[in-house]
Amino acid sequence: MRNWPKTVPGASFRGTPFHVSRETVDDAGRYVAFHPFAKAETHGTEDMGRKAWKFRVQAYLTGDTVDADAMAFLEVCSTPGAGMLILPMLPGIMVRCLNCSRAAEKNSQGYVQFDLEFGEAGAQGGGFPAIPLGDRIAEGVLNTLPRLIGSALSAFGVR
Repeated sequence: MRNWPKTVPGASFRGTPFHVSRETVDDAGRYVAFHPFAKAETHGTEDMGRKAWKFRVQAYLTGDTVDADAMAFLEVCSTPGAGMLILPMLPGIMVRCLNCSRAAEKNSQGYVQFDLEFGEAGAQGGGFPAIPLGDRIAEGVLNTLPRLIGSALSAFGVR
């Protein structure tokens, strides 16, 4: 029989440890585009690629210094950029913290709960240079505009 507490790794984000009461993968699978056909009883589908994984974690911190530890953990979750997330039932993965909610109760002193949401990090900067592409399109239009105007004017006999 497997000894779960000894074989399952502890959880951490950016090297900061925490305990987990529940972890879920909310969004996995494929992006699929559906294409209807006019006057048809069927449709087409197109695989648009793998979805970025999203994780929800119910986490908690305990101990005599939990008040300071909880504030430090909020700062860790608010740090820009991607960080390594390690969960007990999943391998380590680079993620960005999307949401971090903290709750403490009077009857549970020394215990602070967090509801965490992470998204798989993916490529830096989105991977598609939209601004340089737009600049090249605008430059091409501006370079051909005088010729177009000249052609239009000569078609009307204006020189």
